Amino acid sequence: MVVEKTPLYLKLPVELLREIDALAGPRKRSAFVAAAVEQEIRRRKLAALKAEQREGQEASERLSVN
Repeated sequence: MVVEKTPLYLKLPVELLREIDALAGPRKRSAFVAAAVEQEIRRRKLAALKAEQREGQEASERLSVN
C-alpha cells in the first residue's frame, strides 16, 4: 500500500530533537514523529469514546433510578 506523504515544517525544542535522534536516528525522524502522532490520535479517540460511554452509562443509570 502506497501512502501519500507531504512535507511538513516543525519547530521542536532542541532537547526533544536530541531525544528523537537518540531513539530513532537522525535519518528516521519523520517515521518516528508520524508513529508518535498516530499513537496520540488513537489515544485521544479512545479517550473520547470512553468518555461518551461513561456519559451514556451515567445517563442510563439515572433513568433506571427514577
